[in-house]
Amino acid sequence: MIYEENVDNNFIKGVYNFSPYIYYSNEQLMKDCCLIPYMFHKYLGYRAVIVTARKEEYTYLDILKGLNLEILKTPNDLDEWIRLCCDFISENYKKIDVMFCFGAYPAHSDMVSHYKRLRPDGKVILKLDANIYWVDRIPFKDEKFRIFLGKCDVITVESKKLKQHLSKKWPYKIDYVPNGTPGLTTNRRIDFTEKENTILTVGRIGTEQKANEILMESFRRIANSLPQWKVKLIGSIEESFKPYIDNFFKRYPYLKERIIFTGKILDKDILEDEYRKAKIFALTSILEGGTPNVWIEAARNGCYIICSEIDAVDEATNWGKCGKSFGINNVIQLSNILLEVCNDESYFARGCYDIQDYQDRFFNYEKMVYKLDHLVNMPAGVII
Repeated sequence: MIYEENVDNNFIKGVYNFSPYIYYSNEQLMKDCCLIPYMFHKYLGYRAVIVTARKEEYTYLDILKGLNLEILKTPNDLDEWIRLCCDFISENYKKIDVMFCFGAYPAHSDMVSHYKRLRPDGKVILKLDANIYWVDRIPFKDEKFRIFLGKCDVITVESKKLKQHLSKKWPYKIDYVPNGTPGLTTNRRIDFTEKENTILTVGRIGTEQKANEILMESFRRIANSLPQWKVKLIGSIEESFKPYIDNFFKRYPYLKERIIFTGKILDKDILEDEYRKAKIFALTSILEGGTPNVWIEAARNGCYIICSEIDAVDEATNWGKCGKSFGINNVIQLSNILLEVCNDESYFARGCYDIQDYQDRFFNYEKMVYKLDHLVNMPAGVII
């Protein structure tokens, strides 16, 4: 089954993205795994296709006009999924001018090798979406991975720190292409006067990776010194995290009205409004694959960034000009930073505008897809 517009595809280049783990969710349509192929369509006129099995209804297609979904049958396991995708490639390889791979997953190895056999002139972009700890576990000297990586025409990472790390370790050219703003909502400059005394975080609340308890414990330590401030955590809550929340509010019931869990907000306009009102965006993650999409949304809306020392912390804070960093899992350091920043309006009065300018200049999907298109179409042997 395919969701697509009625267009003549005979002379249009095609960029195809195959889900490496069978399903893409509706929410993932609004993330870089699907947004980058969509941006090839929006700005460069490519036919953009996402190949996936059905997980749920894809309501975000209403926002992404021109993005096509090719829904294959639901497989019994990953091996069957790889076979289904390879069969699809066999039938459609002439339309696949660019194969966009999100992550160095084992499933991509077979798909890319099959594609390159049929389309040796075809191009492969591998967006690693990785952090240093994850890529160091990739067996890049293993023959299968070596062949896979060698067939990728462009390999990109989302942080300069990771680019430097891999450029020294891997015998492949690594390009820096961070995540960007999709430009799907009205792009207007946010004024500092619209802001409220809110510390915001957005994501999958309660996963080990996100370390949301660090923000809760840090705010708890200084809450009495910041009586006008509140914390908002937006996103679905992991079942395993709910006992921690219950116990936290049993210990500190006076914080229940000031540490607010909203649940997942699917309406993009409502979510955008939450970013717009927040003065601070706090990212407490243990690790991230580059600059996460939530950072882009926060920066676009003029939030001051307080970020753990993930690989892309320098990009996230503009090397300290638009935010502050703290050690991973360091509750006391985060408490001290929050206390300092929340008591000094100058951080927000200037930072609100600085980070919007910074984000627009360096984290814009239009600029990024032009760069990717340039990289993937460069003659072999050319180095820029």
